[in-house]
Order: sequence, then C-alpha cells, then structure tokens
Amino acid sequence: MSVRLAKQAVKRTVSSRLGWRFLGPLLRPSGVVVLMYHRIVDRDRTLVGLPVEVFAAQMEWLRSNCDPIEPEAIGERVQDSRRSRPAVLVTFDDGYRDYHDLAYPVLKRLGIPAIVFLATSFMDQGGMMWTDQVQWAALSTRRDRVRLPWSDAPPVSLPDQRSRAALGETARGYLKTLPDADRRAAVGALLKELGAPPAREREMLTWDEVRNTTDLTRFGGHSHTHPILSRLDRASAEQEIRTCRDRIAAETGRVPTTFAYPNGRPADYTDETRQLLRDLGFSMAFSTSEGIAGPETDWMAVKRLAGDSDDLADFAWIATSRRRS
Repeated sequence: MSVRLAKQAVKRTVSSRLGWRFLGPLLRPSGVVVLMYHRIVDRDRTLVGLPVEVFAAQMEWLRSNCDPIEPEAIGERVQDSRRSRPAVLVTFDDGYRDYHDLAYPVLKRLGIPAIVFLATSFMDQGGMMWTDQVQWAALSTRRDRVRLPWSDAPPVSLPDQRSRAALGETARGYLKTLPDADRRAAVGALLKELGAPPAREREMLTWDEVRNTTDLTRFGGHSHTHPILSRLDRASAEQEIRTCRDRIAAETGRVPTTFAYPNGRPADYTDETRQLLRDLGFSMAFSTSEGIAGPETDWMAVKRLAGDSDDLADFAWIATSRRRS
C-alpha cells in the first residue's frame, strides 16, 4: 500500500464513530481547533468556495463528534484537556451573503454557534471586495491577452478558463504586497485592462441579514474596507479598525471584542496593529496561520485551520489538529 493510501485509510478510520472515540484522544493535543471559512457556494460556483452540501456534512460530523463552542468559552476550554469531545470554534471571514443564505441555516439546524468577521464598508455600500473584483474580472474577461499594468513583460495569453483563473490568482498575490494606495491604483488599472466584467448579484451581507442571525452568531471586526493593515500608516489603520468597530456596534447593539486580520499572515499585521486593537477594545484577534489554540496561545494572533476540504475524512483529520497531510 502506498503512503498516500495508508494516510487516507488512517483518516477514514479516525472519521468513523469508533475510530474517533478510541483514536481521537490519542491523536489530538489539548486545546481548541478554530475552523476558518470564507465563501459557501450552491449552484453558482464561478468563484471559489466550499459547496454547501460539503459544509453541511462537516457540521453534522462536528455536532456528532465534537463540542462546538461560543467564542466566549475559548479561554476556558484551551486549559481543559480532560473532556472526550474536543472543543471547536467555527469562524467565517469577510461577511459574504452566503453565510445568511447557506451556512446559517445549517448551523441553526444543528445548534452550532459561529463568529463572522465583517468588512463593514460592504455591509454599508454593497459591492465586491477588491480580491473578488480582480478574480471575477479575470475569469470573465473576453480579451485573449492582457498586459499587466505593473509589469514590462509581454502581455499574458488567456486561451482558456484555467489561464484566466491563474491570472486572477497571480495578480491578487502581487497586489497584496503593495502599499495600500499603490494597490488601489494598480487594481483600477488592471480592471481597466481586463474590461468591465458582467454584473453579479450582491455578494455581501446586509445589516438586516446580520441582525437576522444574531441568535447563534457573534460578529467581529475585519476592518472597514479590507486593506492589509501592515500596508497602512498608523492613522489609516486606526481609522479602518475604529470605523469597523463602530459600525458593528451601531447596527447590532453589541461592541465587538474579536477581530480577524485581513489576509492574516504574520506579514499582514504588526505590533502596532495589535496595540491599536487593544486600545480600541479588542481582546482577541485571529490570524490565518495554521495551528491550534492552546494554553500558550498569543490571544492577539490566534491560529486557525481552514475547513475547506471536500473530503470528510480529511476534515476529521483537521479536527484532530493534525493540519493537512
């Protein structure tokens, strides 16, 4: 048997009821697994997301085998390694409309709480986040070659959908490295080069939809316009965080105390960012770095694990905090 097949056999054993009961405690360290999601998709799968039927299967497995917790319980549960059912916290970044339409009904049926981190300008004004704008424009362009505005290289050939998707991913990766003002200008130039994409239905939550889910959902900050905070000066970063906090408080009646860094890698926030969050009343911030929340966790850089596997055995492996393999 190949190594890959052997790993898959172990994962499937762990995901079974008996395997989880007897092998799970041996495999997982103490602590809380914080799962991270972004977009859940149904029939329209043009933009990348986790299919709703896969998400539902994951949550059903989670309800049967784990202890989904509210965010207020994470500090206590990272200290408690005696329970047979591991604690899991479900989180969503950005504030996509599909949380209300697709994810929340699943969570409601199963009684699973979650945090959704909101980029609040999109609740206020609609529109698409710049990362989605770039990907959608690349996927839908009718041009067979485009020049990247920031590059002297020859135009990029776009013979098929795969090449258009790759262009979007490459462009997004580069644009994330730029100072925010330069990034805005470069996005505008790229969208002009690609041509105006066809309109899409609203992508982001409205405030009414936010309020409709508050029985099971806590709402945290994710900035106002979704810049990478380390690319901003102090005053701009403070404005992004403060505006986000104040908009959530005004619309929900509850001041947020949790935050997720846009993009969330160590290079995307600084010690100054952490201090700004503390000064503005945030007591916990989440990154996108992989890991489990344990007794020694840095509460201003809580690690998470992406729940985007479409294989239930892989998902169970992630829930043991084994990460990916």
